[in-house]
Amino acid sequence: MTSPLPLDHEHLQKLATADLVRPDHLLGAHPTTENGVEGVRFAVWAPNATHVSVVGDFNGWNGFDNAMHRLDFGCWGVFVPGACHGQRYKFRITGQHGQTQDKMDPYGTYFETRPATGSIVWDQPYGWNDDEWMKARSAGFDRPVSIYECHAPSWGRRDDGWFLNYRDLAHRLGEYLQYMGYTHVELLGVMEHPFDGSWGYQVTGYYAPTSRMGNPEDFKYLVDHLHGKGIGVILDWVPGHFPTDPAGLANFDGGPLFEYADPRKGFHQDWNTLIFDYGRNEVVMFLIGSAVKWLQDFHVDGLRVDAVASMLYLDFSRTEWLPNIHGGRENLEAIAFLKRLNEVTHHMAPGVMMIAEESTSFAGVTTPAPFGLGFDYKWAMGWMNDNLGYFQEDPLWRAHHHHALTFFNVYRTSENYVLAISHDEVVHLKKSMVMKMPGEWYAQRAQYRAFLAMMWTTPGKKLLFMGQEFGQSTEWNHDTELPWYMADQPDHRGIMNLVRRLNDLYRARPDWHVADTREEGMLWVSADDAEHSVYAYLRRDPNSNAWSLTVANLTPVYRDLYPIGVPQGGDYRLLLSTDDGEYGGFGTQQPDLSAKEIGWNGQTHHLRLNLPPNSVLVLEPVSFLPPEAVAGIADVTGLAEGQSEAAGHEGEGDASTPKDAGDARANAAEACLIQPEEDRAPMPAGESAAGSEWVGGPAMPEADAGAGGRPE
Repeated sequence: MTSPLPLDHEHLQKLATADLVRPDHLLGAHPTTENGVEGVRFAVWAPNATHVSVVGDFNGWNGFDNAMHRLDFGCWGVFVPGACHGQRYKFRITGQHGQTQDKMDPYGTYFETRPATGSIVWDQPYGWNDDEWMKARSAGFDRPVSIYECHAPSWGRRDDGWFLNYRDLAHRLGEYLQYMGYTHVELLGVMEHPFDGSWGYQVTGYYAPTSRMGNPEDFKYLVDHLHGKGIGVILDWVPGHFPTDPAGLANFDGGPLFEYADPRKGFHQDWNTLIFDYGRNEVVMFLIGSAVKWLQDFHVDGLRVDAVASMLYLDFSRTEWLPNIHGGRENLEAIAFLKRLNEVTHHMAPGVMMIAEESTSFAGVTTPAPFGLGFDYKWAMGWMNDNLGYFQEDPLWRAHHHHALTFFNVYRTSENYVLAISHDEVVHLKKSMVMKMPGEWYAQRAQYRAFLAMMWTTPGKKLLFMGQEFGQSTEWNHDTELPWYMADQPDHRGIMNLVRRLNDLYRARPDWHVADTREEGMLWVSADDAEHSVYAYLRRDPNSNAWSLTVANLTPVYRDLYPIGVPQGGDYRLLLSTDDGEYGGFGTQQPDLSAKEIGWNGQTHHLRLNLPPNSVLVLEPVSFLPPEAVAGIADVTGLAEGQSEAAGHEGEGDASTPKDAGDARANAAEACLIQPEEDRAPMPAGESAAGSEWVGGPAMPEADAGAGGRPE
């Protein structure tokens, strides 16, 4: 428990001048002792109020018993003897025009469960067990970051339909994330909010986990337990707007206070919400204090800042708007706030991950402040739109959209990106991911598997919304738990097996995650075969000799002995085929995985591969050469000179040379499905080999709740 800061002129002035990064230590409800008497000190910022009192269980909700004293800089405070932990309260505020309303505590740490809106005095200790994790946490620029986006209230439910407690969720979700190989979970819908249908994006309690799933200590247990499983925790955080609910922040002291006064700047027409006034120091510190509390007190590892674009631009989704002092459309106050936010959070909680959901081309989102906004990552909204647009095209027309999948390479090093397939893509009649794919059911699954493999082998950290890891065929419904019965069906289990394998490879292979923002991290081998809708690219770790080749065939056409250039000779192994029967495919055979000594695609050698319809193959050389000995690695986007020279004696469908033709045809009869499990890349430390299965959806097998064993 933290002793509250004194309500003196010095500390109140620090709040007013934006020098107090933990204003929750000053304002709100704090159990304490004054003159030997135990009670609770209450304080609130309401500069335009004419009268404020605190009402609650301790005074029978009588507004006359505990009138608050007007302090400096628009604050009010009072000590209530006998008030204690667990009691409900509100601030009864009379505005300048005589209207009186009961308000939730903006700094409240625990609230009644909706539809009730009372704040609850809460200040309980918690014994953390994650010291090693906290010392070692980092933003993960050169580490694998695979994020499972999860709406906790609908991930799983109790048998009676009510929400899981945070502690129950900790064990069920922790086991599942560990089984699937994710490194992080991003929780939306966690901060207190009145309306379930907002998914937690219209927040009233910026300092409190929602009481739907337990108390603050229960939430700390969730974070603590996930850290013990090696899983980082990211929260969605919404500093861009807040709801108009009368018990919340709206017109807090009888008029606009937390929001801009002019509705052309302070009201979101699309969302029917209010916009924070980033020009007021007390509002800026209220928001920054919230961020720091989650990162420090709750040990959260990062914040995904929602709707950053709506904060940056004064004309966002508006026909009538107010320009800034220079006549421009940028909200200079919001930009200054975001820079300050990222500077403070990185200073106060080293190693945290600050992520921006920013959908425009605003420059410098992940450039350190003060030159940029200072975020660690930005969601790759352009990548998402281009890829979804391409995969939703009928394969017959994909040749006309071929470079939608290569365009990301033009700008992928301009920011630190997270490749995000979020909840926004699977609601409001947009269909689930697998159902976005054209064709019949088998083709839809094949294309979705190809999409996932390309996502995991493309530079950028990964994020996938819950349910999409097993190919949920229905849209997400926040009112009920995920359709876990689907995960037990073979068609869906195959997709789950693929995501698990992709996570295992992603975590084990430095070439898949070390050089996400470096040009040499990804090099195109074949980027222009629009006629066949075939793509081939290398992923490389510049710090070692590790590299792999990804080949995608994104039409329903089988391509026999298709030539793909590689930078070294020798034998190759197949790390992954999305056509593997384990993932729901046909199990297309590869006749020969020895590189031919004829250049192709600008490389010194080439492979002849059988490309299954709507599939992705990932290969690596059996023996890596030192980087200086690997010739021919180049970013090739057109027909290379070496390929043109070889074309004279290579026909469509032939083996690479007349000498090799007979051997290739003979070897085809003896080809195997894919590399056996024992020849695959090793699993990350602590993971078992493939074979164990996830059984029973979100519920755990019968075991001790704290055992933490993997499901069998």
